[in-house]
Amino acid sequence: MALYALDEESNLISALDASPFQKLRCLECGAALKKRVGVHRRPHFSHLRSARQCRLYSKSIDHLVLQTRLKEAIGELEMERPFPSILRIADLCWERQKIVFEIQCSLISPSEIERRRKDYAKEGYNLVWLLDDRLYNKKKLRISEKLLRRDAGYFISLKKGHAYDQFELISEGERLFKGPPLPLDLSKPLAAPAATARLQQIKGKKFFFQGDLLFRSLQSRAYLERLLECERSFSAPKPKTAGRRLKAWLQMGMEYLLRKSL
Repeated sequence: MALYALDEESNLISALDASPFQKLRCLECGAALKKRVGVHRRPHFSHLRSARQCRLYSKSIDHLVLQTRLKEAIGELEMERPFPSILRIADLCWERQKIVFEIQCSLISPSEIERRRKDYAKEGYNLVWLLDDRLYNKKKLRISEKLLRRDAGYFISLKKGHAYDQFELISEGERLFKGPPLPLDLSKPLAAPAATARLQQIKGKKFFFQGDLLFRSLQSRAYLERLLECERSFSAPKPKTAGRRLKAWLQMGMEYLLRKSL
């Protein structure tokens, strides 16, 4: 389902403004659409026929809810902004800041992640991924999750209604430890300093947002040192006899230190 479509003159039209009797086309695949509305449903467009290869066709109502919430929080954002030169439609585009937000509520391949990043970079935009934490942020990482988090990737909660970052330790496709959620303000993007902190998780970042892990590390040297100590504790060799008990003790200690420094 989608919130925008093209009318017969190829003008962009919102589901709020469209008539149920208009002839409409999908922004992505060009297929015929129909306006849908109900007592408990936001007006939207749906395809008249199955189009599983179309990204807008497979977009869920939860995806639309998250899009709408972010648009309400940052009024400048454009929803479902077309980029004809790269054949892309951004979930949300912030023209002034040159940022595209992509909300990921489904699985995605590593190759598609790289294609989208390169495509938007060609247009001069930074890509920020917002990962639905009902699918992501579990103990076992999805195949593409580390890549999604690498440049500018955060989690977003439908239940809590906000995006957040977190400190985490990952090894061999498994999330060994994650700190408390760090709510961030997506309306306040910041340019990263030339040399980011020594912490593995935030090395090489080009920009960040107020409240995220890099922001807090730059604000407090003590906080950064605690995170570095957490990294060292997990990377240091452990006595074989300690096993699960030592790991549990380390996790408890790190959670205490991290929460104390927030």
